[in-house]
Amino acid sequence: MIVVILIVGLATIKSYAEDTSTFGIRLIPDKMIENSNGTLEVYALYNGHVYPTKIQNIVFSSTDSTVVQVVGVEDNDTSFITHIEIRANNPGTASIVLAAPGFSSQEFPITVYSDESAPTRLLIKATPSSFSIDGPKTGYFSIELANNDGLPATAETDIPITVATTDNETLSLTTSHLTIKSGHYYTIGRFEIGQTGSANIFASAASFQSVSTTVTITSTDTPTIQAYVYPAKINDFAGSIAYVVAQLKDNSNNEVVANQDIPVSVLISNATATGLVNTSPQDQLMSSNTPLVIKKGDYEGYTTIEIKAGVVGTFNIGLSAPQGYSVSNHTAWPADCIELTGCIAPDTTTFLSTPVQLTTVTSQFLDDKSAKLDMLPILATGNNELIGIMHLEDPQGNPVIASRDLQIEVDSSDSNYLSVDPVYMARGQGSALVFGKVGNTAPPPSAISGAAGLPSIIPLHVITYNDTIVEAAINASSVNSLNLVANSLVPKALSQSNFPLALYLVDSSGALTYFPSDYTPTILPNDYFSVESKKISNGDSIDLFNAKSLKDGSTTLNIITGGYPASLTLSSVSSSPAMANLDYPDPLLANFTNLMDMQVFDSNSNPRYTDEDTNMRLVSSNDSVILPPSNITISKGNYYSNFDVIPKLPGSATVSVIANNLPLATYQVSVESMTPTVTIKSPKTVLPEETFFANITAQRYGNPLPDMNVNWKAEGASIQSSDKTTDQNGVASISLMSNSTGIINLDSVVTGSGFNPTEIRDLIKINSTQVVTNNTNTTSASTPPNFKSFKINGVDPLPFAVMGTIAAGGILIKKKNIHLLKRNATNTTNVKK
Repeated sequence: MIVVILIVGLATIKSYAEDTSTFGIRLIPDKMIENSNGTLEVYALYNGHVYPTKIQNIVFSSTDSTVVQVVGVEDNDTSFITHIEIRANNPGTASIVLAAPGFSSQEFPITVYSDESAPTRLLIKATPSSFSIDGPKTGYFSIELANNDGLPATAETDIPITVATTDNETLSLTTSHLTIKSGHYYTIGRFEIGQTGSANIFASAASFQSVSTTVTITSTDTPTIQAYVYPAKINDFAGSIAYVVAQLKDNSNNEVVANQDIPVSVLISNATATGLVNTSPQDQLMSSNTPLVIKKGDYEGYTTIEIKAGVVGTFNIGLSAPQGYSVSNHTAWPADCIELTGCIAPDTTTFLSTPVQLTTVTSQFLDDKSAKLDMLPILATGNNELIGIMHLEDPQGNPVIASRDLQIEVDSSDSNYLSVDPVYMARGQGSALVFGKVGNTAPPPSAISGAAGLPSIIPLHVITYNDTIVEAAINASSVNSLNLVANSLVPKALSQSNFPLALYLVDSSGALTYFPSDYTPTILPNDYFSVESKKISNGDSIDLFNAKSLKDGSTTLNIITGGYPASLTLSSVSSSPAMANLDYPDPLLANFTNLMDMQVFDSNSNPRYTDEDTNMRLVSSNDSVILPPSNITISKGNYYSNFDVIPKLPGSATVSVIANNLPLATYQVSVESMTPTVTIKSPKTVLPEETFFANITAQRYGNPLPDMNVNWKAEGASIQSSDKTTDQNGVASISLMSNSTGIINLDSVVTGSGFNPTEIRDLIKINSTQVVTNNTNTTSASTPPNFKSFKINGVDPLPFAVMGTIAAGGILIKKKNIHLLKRNATNTTNVKK
C-alpha cells in the first residue's frame, strides 16, 4: 500500500527580533507509501525568506497516529533545520501539529496513500458474453488481479482461484480451479453453453472479495432447409442424373452459414402413386445414393438423383432434416403444376404443400448447341460457390444429351462480384455443376434490382449457339450482417506485457457465429500494441491472438479480416513507475548541504515501488551554479532515494532527469546566497593612544541578524573589550586603544548557524603620522599608499582641530587656576584674621 503525504501549506514564520515567525516545512519524500518512514524538514521563515537559526523547544504531535505517527527528532546540532521523523502507517488523512516559542502554531494535513503495487481485488470478464443456442458453444473467461486503483497488479506468489457457475445446465466450466502464477496478473478459463438462459461465473480467492460475470444464451427462430432440383426434366436413359441442392435459410429466407454439419436425407415419391419409390433398393426406379451434407461454415450442399432406364413419369423430391430444422421444397415446375396433398416419409417428416418435382422423358436427341443455366440463390461469401446447374435442351425444352465433350463459357457483367468458372460437360451427359468465385459483398441493389433489401442482380451471358442472358441473385444480407469483434480477454492490459486478444464474428443479434472462410487478419501498425499474425480457418468461432503492450497509453487498434473490419480502443496501464519526480528545497542555498530526493510515480502520479534497480541520470544546464550527482539509483523494492547537493553560487539552472523507459523530466531550480550583509562603522582617524569605538551590523534582506558570532582582530591598536555576538539589532561593538603611530587594521569575521562566514575589514589612521607642507597632504612611511585623508578645499583640517583643542584646553586650565588662586587667597585671608 502507498502513503502519500501532502503538505497543504507552509507554517508561520519566525521573526528576526520580536515578530512572530512562520515554519517552513518540506516533506521527504514528496509522496509517501504506507508502512514507510519519512522526514519533515522544519526551518524558520521571515518575510518568506529562510532564516537560518535553530528552532528551540519545538513540540509536535499527530492528530491520528494510526495514519501518521511522529517518531521523534533526529540529532542535528550543527544545522538550523530540524528533522522530524514520521512513519506512515495506514491510508487515510491526519495532521501534524507544530509549535515553538516565537512561532505561530500550525497544522499540516497529511494524506496517506495505499501501496497500490499490491493486488487487492479480482476482476472477471467473459468473452463473448452473448450466445445463440444454435451457434458456437465455446467461450472464454479471465480472472485478473488489480490494486485499489483498479490497475493491473502482478502476484508475488501463486494465487489459487476457485471458479463456479450458477447453472451447470446452461453453462458448464471446463475446470473449477485456476491459478494466477507468481509474476503474472491473470489466468484464462473456458466454458461451454448448454441451453438457453443466463448463468453467472463466480471467482473467489483467499483475502479477495468474490466477483462474477453473466453469460446469456438466447434461442433463435428455427432455420429452414430449402430444396432445389435441377434440371427439372431429364432423359430416361440409364445414368441420366439431376442434382438436388439443399440451402440453409433464416426466417427471412436469406442464406445463412451453418454452424455445424447438417446431414440431410433425400426423399423421393411417385407423383401418381402412393408409396415410396426407393423403399426397395432392388426395385427402385430412382435413387439418391450420395449423402447430402451442408458442411459447417457453408450454406449449401448437393447430391445427385439417378433414373432407372426407361422410367418415365413425375416424381416428388423432398428433404428430411435433423431436429431443430424445418424443410421447405422449392419447385422448378411451372405454376400450373399438380398440387398434391403430400406424402409421409419414413421419419415422419411432412412435406410442404408444394414439393419439388422431377420429370423423366424419353428422348433420343444428341446435340451440342443449346445450353441452359439454372441459377441458385448466391450468398456473398468471398469463396468459390456452387451457383447453378448447366444442362442441354432443345427448342421445345426437352433434355438433350451431349454429342461430344463440351466447354461452356459464362461471362459476368461484373467479375468483382461474380466470376463464373468454365463449365465442362462430357459426351453422353446432359447436365453439369456450375461454380463461380463470389465476392465478399454484393453490388448495390439499386444498380439493377432497384429495391433495397432484395438480392442484388448480376447479368450473366451464357455463350452457346442460342446465347442467353440469365440473372444471378446475390444475397449479402446474411454475411454483411455479420460484424467482426476484437476484444481483449483481460479486463485491463498491463503495460509491457503479453495478453490474449480474441477475434470473432457476431450476427445481427450480437450472438457469436462462425467464420465463413479462411482469413489472415491484417492489423494496422501502431506505437502501443503489437499483435501476432495468425490464420483464421473456415468454421472457427473464436480465435485467440497473442498481443503485447509496448508502452503505457491508449490507441485505436484497426483490424481487417477478409471483408470484415473491426476497431478496438485499447489502453495499457501500469502500477509500475511511469515517471520520475525530483523534489528539492526552493530555493536551494549556496554553499550549504541541501537534501534532495528522487521518486518514481505511476501513470496516475502515485508513488510506486520499483521492480528492479532504476538508474537515473541528472544533468545541470549550469554547472557553475549547481552540479548534482551524475547518477541516482532507486534500489529494487524502494520508491525513492535521498541525496545531498551543495550548490556553488547563487543563480538558476535547469536540472534534467533521464532514465530508461521513463519520460524526460526537467526542473528549474534557483539558488540563493547564504552570506549575510555585514557593514562596519568606525572613525577614520584617531589620536595616538586614544580609546575609541567601532561596531559591525549584520543583516539579511534588510532585517537584523541577532546572535551572530563575531571574531575581532586588530593591528595597530589593542582591544579593550568586544561583543562576541550581535545583539537583537544585529550590532556588535568593540573598544580599542590606538598605538602611537601607524595605521590600525580592524578585521571582523561574522559567522552563524547556516550562514557562510563573512569577513569585513577597515583601516583607521593615527593622526600623529601626518604633517601639512605647502597645502599638500603627506603621510609617513607607515601610512599605506592608498590611504586618503579627509580634506576641506584641499586643506587637512585635523591639525587645526588639534590646535583648537589644545588652546581650548589651555583656556580652561587657566580659568581653573584663577579660581584656585582666588580661593587660596581667600583662605589665606581668613587664616590671617
